[in-house]
Amino acid sequence: MDDLTRAFYEQNYIIQYISKRGNEFQDFFSDIMEHRYPSDFQRYRPWGKAGDKKNDGYLRSKRTLFQLYAPNEVKEYQTIKKIDEDFKEALPYWQSHFNIWVFVHNSKSGLSPNIGKKLLDLAHQNPNITFQNWGYEELRKEVFNLLREDLALVLGPVPSIRGIMQLRLEDLKPLLHKVAEQLPMDDGLIRPVPPDKLDQNGLSNSVKLLLRMGMAKSDLVKEYFDNSYDPRLGDKVGKAFKEQYLELKSQGLLPDDIYYRLQIFIGGIELLPVNLQSAVQAVLAYFFEQCDIFEDPSKIIII
Repeated sequence: MDDLTRAFYEQNYIIQYISKRGNEFQDFFSDIMEHRYPSDFQRYRPWGKAGDKKNDGYLRSKRTLFQLYAPNEVKEYQTIKKIDEDFKEALPYWQSHFNIWVFVHNSKSGLSPNIGKKLLDLAHQNPNITFQNWGYEELRKEVFNLLREDLALVLGPVPSIRGIMQLRLEDLKPLLHKVAEQLPMDDGLIRPVPPDKLDQNGLSNSVKLLLRMGMAKSDLVKEYFDNSYDPRLGDKVGKAFKEQYLELKSQGLLPDDIYYRLQIFIGGIELLPVNLQSAVQAVLAYFFEQCDIFEDPSKIIII
């Protein structure tokens, strides 16, 4: 897998992980595990009055039972209560079938020490059972152990360099007008990137690569604005991006997380066709170059 393909798959995984909640997150998890462990992993869903017996998935070969929790916001008290109740209800029904109990969550930043202690307390009380928690990184490892064809089924097709170069003006229209409402083949050469801005904003190599690819077609974004029936369209979209960027930055998010949430802002949470994925990168690269999003190196104060 080349670096660009990997960067797009990383992007699609992160967007799905941070945006899905409840049953959608459970389906995402089960899709990954069914492709990773065919004929071995079994998904479970509530069934009539019996429910799911506190089993959201079972890996037969490893005698592992999974319990998922993906609320809008992971709160400590509710999470500890969820862990305690789910395990105690699962134990009498499934105890002869599992040795490992895994709590799967959607908190990219991890769990609190008190939640971790709850899992350790349960392990102490149940020495014959191994307790684990899976978050962003654990599930990511399962995703990138998928076969290439399964990866595409779970995270969708991704653009190639050739596909980015084939981006058209009409591909930009739905994205740019969506943001504004909220507030030809070339030689394939990549435009020189201002390395100080890329480096000083603390972006990962994957995000830098996506921006570089987008910059190859960011002139198309300018052309669209220049020829738009609304002469203020570029200003409207730029202002909307700037306000969204500042809001995300105020939340203390890491630069990569801001970048991926800006992608959700423009493209939504669904897996996009390859032409729209390319368009998203071109639009973000254009506003990155214009300094509407992320910081101008000349204005960054180094302490």
